[in-house]
Amino acid sequence: MQVPKKFTLPAWRLSGRQILALVAALIVIYIVYGVLVPSVITITATRSITLSPNQTQFIRIYNGSTTALELRASSVSGASFYITHVPALYGSVVSFSLSPVSSLNVSTDGSQTADINIRLLTESNSSATVEITPLILALSIKPSPSVTLLNPSSLSSIGSGSGGLGLTVSTTSVLSTSTTTVAQNSTQLLFQQALTLMNKTGTGILMKGYRTLYEKDAGCTSGVYNSTYATYYSKHPPAPVDFANISAHTPTDITINESTLQAKNNVLITYSTISPSPDTTGQAVLAIINTSSSNFLSSLTYTGLYTGLNYSTLNSSYSFQSKILNDCGAYITPP
Repeated sequence: MQVPKKFTLPAWRLSGRQILALVAALIVIYIVYGVLVPSVITITATRSITLSPNQTQFIRIYNGSTTALELRASSVSGASFYITHVPALYGSVVSFSLSPVSSLNVSTDGSQTADINIRLLTESNSSATVEITPLILALSIKPSPSVTLLNPSSLSSIGSGSGGLGLTVSTTSVLSTSTTTVAQNSTQLLFQQALTLMNKTGTGILMKGYRTLYEKDAGCTSGVYNSTYATYYSKHPPAPVDFANISAHTPTDITINESTLQAKNNVLITYSTISPSPDTTGQAVLAIINTSSSNFLSSLTYTGLYTGLNYSTLNSSYSFQSKILNDCGAYITPP
């Protein structure tokens, strides 16, 4: 009987020079990977980002998609942007422009549901700083009408954080939410019903009062403020603050916006404060009204300028301020 030969693997070893070469190759691969793969900023709460013209920053909202935000141009009068999911070849390119202190609701994938609110904080010829706030998709907030969807005819490389998106754009179509005349009338009727119900709530009534107060107080002057402050505090300004310190931060108006939600007969009513300062401009109260329910006020959230406050606190402050009959009521907070 022939004994089978024992199978053995060929013996080989790496020399010291080969090991060094392998380590060097791995280091090169690591460096190249770090250069080609851009850094991504994950945004789970309001965050500000500064960009230079033609610079791209990669961001990731809570839905997990990576998005490229490019500053196309910037000046003292505003800034324009491109935004698209990565890779851009498979996604739409969204274009929008912002004037100083303005904001827009934007869908980063070009859909009919906005997933971020982006506000222009500062702008110059050399840079622009924006504030990005992620939006809850379940609220089904529609993109702002001025946001435009572009159809790129060719796409070159996506920048790695310093270069631009390299987009060549052909045709343009504005994101449309148009429906038939019947549907528009039906939606407007739904909005009217929702606002009528909201105006029956304490918060709805309070917001109407604050809107009147803010609009009137746009006429406040330093002289009137000083005399009013001294009357209510028995002190002479500028203790603790004077008019110059607070005039840029007190709202001059409240705007109301309504949008439909996916759930039938549900309307999102958004009260936003308008102020010379971005710190006190933006969403202040979010209310969801179900027009078909007896308990129609489904949700109420105080945010922005009103974060941490509630109806009782706001109503107490309004009661004090509304008793000041001149144009400086909103500037004088309760002692």
